[in-house]
Amino acid sequence: MKKSPVFLILLFVLNSYSQKEANIWYFGENAGLDFNTNPPTAITDGEINTFEGCSSFSDANGDLLFYSDGITVWDKNHDILKYTDGSLANDLKGNPSSTQSGMIIPKPGSSSIYYLFTVDNGPEYNFGFIVEDGKGLNAYTLDFSDGIGKITAGPIALSDGKFNDWTEKVAAVKGAACNTYWVVSVVDNQFYSFLVDDSGINTTAVISTVDNDSERRGYLKLSPDGTKLAIANQRFDFRNNATVYNFDNVTGTVSANGTKVITDTSNGQAYGVEFSTDSKKLYISTVSDYRNSLDNSPVNYQLFQFDLTAADIPGSKALIHEQIGGSVDYPEGGFRGALQLGPDGRIYATIPFSYNNGFAPFLDVIENPTAPAKDVIFTKNAVDLKGKFATQGLPPFIASLLLPVTISDDITELPINNENLKTCVGESRTITPDAITDFTSDTYIWTFDNGTAITEISNSATETNLYLKNIQPNNKGKYLLKVTGMDACGDPIEYNASFTLSVYKAASAKPLPEPINFCDSNASAPNNFDLSKLSQKSIEILDGLDTTIFDVLYFDTFTKATENITGSNLPNSYEVNEPSSQTIYARVHNKKAPDACFDITNFTLTVTGLPVATNPGPYRECDTNTNGTDLGYNNTFLLETKDNDILGSSSGLNLTLYNISYHTTLTGAQQDNKTDVIPKNVPYRNSIKNSQPIYVRLENKADTNCFDASMSFNLVVTPLPISNENPTKLKQCDTDSDKQ
Repeated sequence: MKKSPVFLILLFVLNSYSQKEANIWYFGENAGLDFNTNPPTAITDGEINTFEGCSSFSDANGDLLFYSDGITVWDKNHDILKYTDGSLANDLKGNPSSTQSGMIIPKPGSSSIYYLFTVDNGPEYNFGFIVEDGKGLNAYTLDFSDGIGKITAGPIALSDGKFNDWTEKVAAVKGAACNTYWVVSVVDNQFYSFLVDDSGINTTAVISTVDNDSERRGYLKLSPDGTKLAIANQRFDFRNNATVYNFDNVTGTVSANGTKVITDTSNGQAYGVEFSTDSKKLYISTVSDYRNSLDNSPVNYQLFQFDLTAADIPGSKALIHEQIGGSVDYPEGGFRGALQLGPDGRIYATIPFSYNNGFAPFLDVIENPTAPAKDVIFTKNAVDLKGKFATQGLPPFIASLLLPVTISDDITELPINNENLKTCVGESRTITPDAITDFTSDTYIWTFDNGTAITEISNSATETNLYLKNIQPNNKGKYLLKVTGMDACGDPIEYNASFTLSVYKAASAKPLPEPINFCDSNASAPNNFDLSKLSQKSIEILDGLDTTIFDVLYFDTFTKATENITGSNLPNSYEVNEPSSQTIYARVHNKKAPDACFDITNFTLTVTGLPVATNPGPYRECDTNTNGTDLGYNNTFLLETKDNDILGSSSGLNLTLYNISYHTTLTGAQQDNKTDVIPKNVPYRNSIKNSQPIYVRLENKADTNCFDASMSFNLVVTPLPISNENPTKLKQCDTDSDKQ
């Protein structure tokens, strides 16, 4: 390989910027996470042991540089870092019992200089008197040019003389100007913003006075896009609150008036704070009271989401998770704990049981923080810490480090970053990254990792999408996107995203299942239809599919069948007692990928009552003959004229729902509508002289087995009247005088 000039390599490293600086976390009792894997891997080699505060930082490749609890700094080999004089760096002015004991900032324009900002937990008291002053906010300079690192300067006092009142909060975000960061902390009702640029730390703070006093405990966070600031002010009384302010990443100022999203203690004492990657959702965790140890009564933990795009932000509050002390699920409840956005776009939560013990062997996860509250997935015990424990704190990072490029698939149109995208054999998907603003000279590189080898799929400055066509089982694996380019400042920048593709057998449902037609011959007994997964109907609809792989569920609307919300399907034993006809939607889906591989068909379920024919009375016609072989017969009986009478006239049965047929024998009427049938729409000649019985079959069109053949009537040929050829003569006496 041809070697590049050292100067060019150095330029690239000095100005490169990516999210991998937040890939290694150390926190709690020797716990840690490595986000260089997906999902992140628990690491157990950390030296840190802290109740709350912690910080850590990696290089642009995601390799650990150093971490701290606010008092001690450890290098990448987990040895205590040293000062330039060789003494151990174990006396810094932060504190492990501080909410956010440290924040690490890389010096812009340098590949080796970093700044560590520390905050302590306030002064020590004895009988109400200060016996040791607080340390407040301080800054240290660390130089890693030797590969191991050392502290070269500090502490620089930044507390403006208010060290005894300073809070335990510190946050940071990238500034609007090129190669700048803002580091923000707070005391009383004033936010102090310190600019960090290629000249170092500007120790003259931008001070913003706001409408609310801060409290010592609770987290402070800035949104990844640098427009919002949220603060939790934990108190046991009416002063408890969580408040959102606007932040100006150009000037470092905080808006004077904030929006309180948590007020008083009705929803608990505010502690944990975090934004979603799109900066549109805010999460706040609370605790009902203080619990020193497991010997004390359990307390309650709650986690809320707020929609920052809502007209009424406090009114958008939605409960995401709670642990109520003494409950069946959480008898120990839950104590206060941090919320921290990860490089994978998820928010990680630590929920211990008390301050001094009962720590958490797992981290919990908000899987999709950008989603509306109703769609948020909270996974309890999502990350096993492999025998180590999380306490109350997680390491905070520069908020704008945590801006992965968002990728979405064309079917759901939802983000799939770090998700398992379930697909079906034969289908196609297009994966699209969101546009990145203020980004030029960009190149999109898609690669595929099948677990054995990594293959480059595309490498283009113009084609950004990933096209997966006619997906097959050998397409399953991990897909990675790396986007490289130049930011608005002309500095190299890299974004990364990934997802896992799983492939399952496609589902298919019989296109035209047979209808279910049921004659309710006993109105007093319930009618139950078997819609279980292994019913005869399900076997028909599966049409040969393996019942161990596929399920059938039934719904009363197409929307319900499509959404497949738990509990919305019809019961296995579906009861219909009233005569009706309804469309039943059958959903066939792969058990392992029910939301991805499914098909929907439908059939009608008709319940009809047993029809009862009305006696139409005899059908009479005159005999047109007076003698001969045709005497007693008539050729003009039109049977369809009796239909309306048999149905019960205008107040009876609906002719559109029933068939009426006429038969010469009772057996024919009972058999079907074709045996011994008499065409009813053409004139009929009676086959029995003078009077012939006609047997009626009244059947339901939807279910011809639902019929009544009990009714009959007679065709009656009425003889013509015969006149007397020798009638009696009538005589009349003329009683008047006109002789006429």
